[in-house]
Amino acid sequence: MIRSGPASAVLNMSTDEQMFRQYLRDGIPAFRVYSWKTPSLTYGVSQEEGRDLDPGRCRAAGVEIAGRMTGGGILFHDNEVTYSFVCAKEDIGEPSGLFVSYRKICAFLLRFYASLGLQASFASESKDFYLRSAPSVFCSASHEKYDILINGKKIGGNAQKRARQAIFQHGSIPISIDWKPALKCLDALPADIALRVTTLSQEMKVVPEKNILEQSLIAAFRQEFNVLFADALLNPLRQEFNVLFADALLNPLGGIAL
Repeated sequence: MIRSGPASAVLNMSTDEQMFRQYLRDGIPAFRVYSWKTPSLTYGVSQEEGRDLDPGRCRAAGVEIAGRMTGGGILFHDNEVTYSFVCAKEDIGEPSGLFVSYRKICAFLLRFYASLGLQASFASESKDFYLRSAPSVFCSASHEKYDILINGKKIGGNAQKRARQAIFQHGSIPISIDWKPALKCLDALPADIALRVTTLSQEMKVVPEKNILEQSLIAAFRQEFNVLFADALLNPLRQEFNVLFADALLNPLGGIAL
């Protein structure tokens, strides 16, 4: 379990990538929660800086940019809780040789929102799903099947990378979003984007402190996949944030230990 706190966009994405590579070397699962020092835009592996994002405009707006190793569209990060995890397919109930969809993997997020008293569902279950599923270079402007909705509006975003039997996923849980910096950077961002998406601040009268939200997210993941966590450290002597994982714990309940 890694709680690495706020960092720049580049450090956040490079840490996620390092975590994934570390898992391919040692096979020890990991779950991380983190946040962002400044408003940031991340773009998917099939997108390009300069083509889909103008670095100059982003700098002028005070927005950092970084590429992700995962797919999907451009995602704006502001005041949010962000998570990432890496593990084997079998660890989350996906048998070798079979592909389990986002529905099963993202079930812990529905559990998390339910713990806050919010009724969340997958976009594919909404009546107007096909009207809102047109492709967009911007993640929040379009609905994928297993995007999560609250009161008909998309909240956050999630993306995956797979290699052999390994699954990596990261995603965002927005507490609040100031869209003004993003609107200065992105021509493709709809002017009414604030009406299409939602945040915890919009859905809750009182939003818990960020550390409480992180704890609730960790608990939801632990309960959904029957895991125990061991603390891990980020080595302060390595500029690339090389992840040093603690020894895996034996789980008497028969689940995995992260």
